[in-house]
Amino acid sequence: MARVTIKDVAQKAEVSITTVSRVLNDKVDEYMRKETKERILQAIKELNFKPDKRAQSLRGLRTKIIGLIIPNRLNPYFEQLAQAIEEVCFDEGYGILLCNSNYSLERESIYLDLLERQKVDGIIISTVGLTKKKFNELIAREISIVLIDEDVPGVNAPAVFANNYMGGCQAAQHLIELGHRRIVFISGPMNLLSSRQRYRGYYDTLIKNGIKVEKGLFKEGTLTYEKGYKATLELLEEGKEFTAIFCSNDLMAFGAMRAIQDKGGKIPQDYSIVGFDDMHFSSISNPRLTTVAQPVKEMAFRAFIAFKDQISGELSQEKKHQFLDTQLIVRESSRPLQKW
Repeated sequence: MARVTIKDVAQKAEVSITTVSRVLNDKVDEYMRKETKERILQAIKELNFKPDKRAQSLRGLRTKIIGLIIPNRLNPYFEQLAQAIEEVCFDEGYGILLCNSNYSLERESIYLDLLERQKVDGIIISTVGLTKKKFNELIAREISIVLIDEDVPGVNAPAVFANNYMGGCQAAQHLIELGHRRIVFISGPMNLLSSRQRYRGYYDTLIKNGIKVEKGLFKEGTLTYEKGYKATLELLEEGKEFTAIFCSNDLMAFGAMRAIQDKGGKIPQDYSIVGFDDMHFSSISNPRLTTVAQPVKEMAFRAFIAFKDQISGELSQEKKHQFLDTQLIVRESSRPLQKW
């Protein structure tokens, strides 16, 4: 007969492995319900589970430290996200270990291993494309993981992110309602779920309005000012006909604006521009940028609550994946298409 494992107990009690571990190590706090603890103890009794005492002794006390991994600390959006997470964690008595993956999968993986060795209580991560295998290995070793901004299909961990599909629809519909039909989409890396969802929102909205989606009006690249500038310059120099651009983030949108201005164009008189994120600079740029706002503070708060619910065993299936609505912020960089 196969040896009963902590995973078997977690499945029977309908909680996470981490939550079972808390009970076994007598680290139950005020966040765990009495009913949850009793359900775990009953599962242990029914399965006749015998914990590995040596392994238990190696597990230390809680550190009250959470690891946070973001793609780029120089990107104003991720700077805002990190600050929002740090603030909510600080208010709850937790500290943050901030790691910058710099859009590197290798670096992201190294940081995950480092944070595990540091025995942080959990890890909140905005991944740049790691697969489910790495995350599920950590979860199997009782590391609490919360995905934020980017989802990874097949990972048994809570995830909190903006509804990127909705945001793509909002941006495209706004430009269509202004009379634009030839709309460029400058995307972030398509290996990222958020980029694919924003593109899908753009694509579906154009099709819904009877507008043909042209491959020549699509550009893909890193989520940087430089890529936005280069992609727009290429479109202009290739002689592509378009009247509006939707960019996957505000940095790209600023790059697109500068490329048009360097070629003697005017915004929004000649071209309308829409970004995504609503960074601090978006409201003070010239012209002020129309963009899709992500609820950064709400995402940060819900990510922390998901972490607390996870370690206390109170994470419900409904809270496992949380999509938060985006909001279109109309400013000066978009206007009705002028027909001469």
